[in-house]
Amino acid sequence: MTAEEREKLREEAEKRAKKYGIAFKEGKGHLTPPKGYPKDSKQYGDPVNYAYPIDREHIRAAISYFNHEGQREAGGYTPAEWAIIGRRIAEAATKLLGGKYECEDGKIIRIEPKGEISAIQAIISGEMKVEDIPLASWANLEALKADDPEPMEVVVEIPAGYSKRGWYYRPEALQKIVGEVMSQGLPGFLGHQRPEDVDHEFPTPVTHWVGALWKDGKAYFRGVIDKAASDLKRWIKANVVRTVSIFGIPKLQQVSGETHVVDYVPLSIDWTPLGRAGMPTRVVATGEMATIDEVLGGGQKTMNWRELVAQLKTMIANNEVAISQIVGEMGLTASTLAGEMEEIKQAFEAADMLKKVREALGAVGEMDVVKVATEAKKALDEKVRAEREKLIDEVLKEKVAGEMTQALVKKMLNVPEDATKEQIAGEIDKLLADETIKAAIGKFYVDKPPILGGGGKETTSLRVKRQAI
Repeated sequence: MTAEEREKLREEAEKRAKKYGIAFKEGKGHLTPPKGYPKDSKQYGDPVNYAYPIDREHIRAAISYFNHEGQREAGGYTPAEWAIIGRRIAEAATKLLGGKYECEDGKIIRIEPKGEISAIQAIISGEMKVEDIPLASWANLEALKADDPEPMEVVVEIPAGYSKRGWYYRPEALQKIVGEVMSQGLPGFLGHQRPEDVDHEFPTPVTHWVGALWKDGKAYFRGVIDKAASDLKRWIKANVVRTVSIFGIPKLQQVSGETHVVDYVPLSIDWTPLGRAGMPTRVVATGEMATIDEVLGGGQKTMNWRELVAQLKTMIANNEVAISQIVGEMGLTASTLAGEMEEIKQAFEAADMLKKVREALGAVGEMDVVKVATEAKKALDEKVRAEREKLIDEVLKEKVAGEMTQALVKKMLNVPEDATKEQIAGEIDKLLADETIKAAIGKFYVDKPPILGGGGKETTSLRVKRQAI
C-alpha cells in the first residue's frame, strides 16, 4: 500500500468517525475490512475500525467478545463509544437471532417475555422449617387458613446456579424474586399460564406465596396451599406432585458464551409436572401436616458427558449458543482443533488399515492380530532370506569354480539384504581382485593317497594336485 493510498483510507475512516461518533484507533483499528469478513462497514458494531462484525455468521461471536471483561479498555474505547457499539450489536442481534437484545451497563443482554420453568424432584425435610421463613407484612395467614380442615404450608428452596437448559441464575436475579414476594406476594397455579393470556386472565390460585428469605446463596419461598386445592394437598402427600416452577420475564446477558439471568420479573410460582426443564427447586419443609418428615423424592441428578453433549446439541439447534462460543470457552484454538482433527483422521485411517490387515491375514473373531502378523512377518523374512541365499549361490557358481572355494568366498562376502544380482557380482569381483584374498584361496589342495602295501608305514610318495583359482 502506497502512502497516498493509506492517506486516502485514513480520510475515509475520519468520515466514518464523524458519522458514527467512534474515533479511529491507531494501531488497533483496520482501515479496510479484514479478509474473510463483511465488506460493508454497516455490518460492523464498530464500522469505523471494522471491528465486531454483526452479520448473521458472526453476530454471536460479536456478543461473546463484547461481553468479555476488559474488552472496552483493551480496544481503547470511551464509555460513550462502547455504548454506541453495544446498541448496534443489540439491534443486529434482535433482527438476526430473535427475541429482544439490549445494551445495558456495557453488556449485551437478551430480554425474553417468557417463563423459565424451574423444576426438579423435591424432598420434604426438616432442614428449613416453615417458621424460619419470615411472613410478609401484607400477608394475613389466619384469613388464608380460615375454615381449612387440613391447612398446609410448604417451603421451596431455589439455589443460585445453572438451570437444566443451561442458563445461569445469578444471586441478584433470585433476590429480586424474594423481594417481589415480600413486597406484594405471588400466586401459584397448577401449571403456567400462556404468555399471551397473562395480561387478561386470572386463574384460581392453588398456592399463595406469603414469605421469602435469601440465605447462604439460596432463595426460600413460603407458600400456603389454598383451602380449595384439596387435590393438590393429596397429590403432595402421595408423592405424585413435587415440582415447583418460577414463571416470569428474565433479563438475559451473554457472558463468555453463557446465558446469565441477571434480573427477573416474576409472575407466579407454579406447580408443574415432573421432568420439566428449569432451575433446581425443592420443597424443603411443609407445615401443619402429619407427614412432615415424609420423603418425596431424590436430589438433583448429575449429568454424564453424553447427557451434557446432548444438551449442548439441543442448545445449538435452538440458537441458544454457538459452536464458536463453546470452542472459545473450552480454550481451544484453530491449531489445536486442526491437530485434533488430524489425529482423528489418522485414527480412522489406522482403524481402516487394521481392518484390511485382519482380512488379509485371515484373523477372525478374538484372534490376536499382533500374533498372526508376527508369524506372517517371520515367514516372510525367512522367504526373503532363502531367496537371497539362492541368488548369492547362483552368482558364486557363475564367478567361482569349486564348491570349497565358493563356500570360502561366500563367508567373506558382505552385501546388503536387498542387494541385486549385479551388486553381488561386483562384490565378488572385488574379493577376487584382492591379492591377499587371492593368495589365501589360491593355495594348494593336498590329498593324501591311500597307503599301499603292508607294514603300517606310510609311503613318502605324494601325489600333488595344483589347481589355479
